[in-house]
Amino acid sequence: MYGLEKQFFQIRKELIFPLEGKILDVGSGTGVNFHHFNSETEVIAVEPSSFMMEKAKNKFPDKNHIKMYNLGVNDVELMEIIPPSSLDCVVCTLVLCTVPNPQEALQKFKKWLKPNGKLVVIEHIHAEKKLNRALQNIVNPVWKVIGDGCNLNRDTDLMIKNAGFELCQEAYFKNTLRFYKAEFRNNKKA
Repeated sequence: MYGLEKQFFQIRKELIFPLEGKILDVGSGTGVNFHHFNSETEVIAVEPSSFMMEKAKNKFPDKNHIKMYNLGVNDVELMEIIPPSSLDCVVCTLVLCTVPNPQEALQKFKKWLKPNGKLVVIEHIHAEKKLNRALQNIVNPVWKVIGDGCNLNRDTDLMIKNAGFELCQEAYFKNTLRFYKAEFRNNKKA
């Protein structure tokens, strides 16, 4: 385990291990969340990068409760795999920064989640201080290319709140960048 992943191990564990039922792990990458999913859960892991998905498969061949798909969250095929109101939880860890249309993704999460289903996130977000925000805005076009679509300057915390999710708990912290961890509930009616 390296750098950032080692530092986020405990945070991931605290947010993910208590989850139950049918879960969508968005942008599962190399499978860093897989350690934390309870073996009683049913996990749909989606990752658009074939390279990353192969790393996850090779690292965790014994995780039978996890089904992996080489898809992005906005891929049409995912709509066939996940019926409306069928998920107990959606997990997004360090991925909404790269999703091309995060507002569309959040609306899909609301559609897929059961009433009172959970959205669990860990994301880096736009800086608070004006100078740091300006610097992130200047660097972002280059960073997106280097970081495989990652945006340094998204206000993901506000974006989720504006999408109509009900906040259950949240915390902000710094690790070079400003980070956000939170749990939301889908407030749609049955």
